Amino acid sequence: MIQSLGNNAFAKKILVGLLAGTVVFTVAAEIYLRFHFAAAMPRSPDPLSGRTYRTMAVYGSAVYVNKQELDRVDFVNYDLMSVSGIFMLVLFYLKARLKWF
Repeated sequence: MIQSLGNNAFAKKILVGLLAGTVVFTVAAEIYLRFHFAAAMPRSPDPLSGRTYRTMAVYGSAVYVNKQELDRVDFVNYDLMSVSGIFMLVLFYLKARLKWF
């Protein structure tokens, strides 16, 4: 598919923008979640609010979140980070082998 784009500059820009945008979004989401959790989440378990799952915030501090918040962190850490890693490899391939940019 990538080589079939040929000389279509607009399609190349869209593809590179989508790949790079996903990587930037993933980094921004990770930073936002860590700082938000550090500012808003309790430092000890709070069973009344359901915040009993331990996760890490910025600077290695531990905070407690509920299941929905933990799922959000896991999505960013495992799913989005994996996709972003693959997209970075694709971007490297586009730059090194196909000389797109």
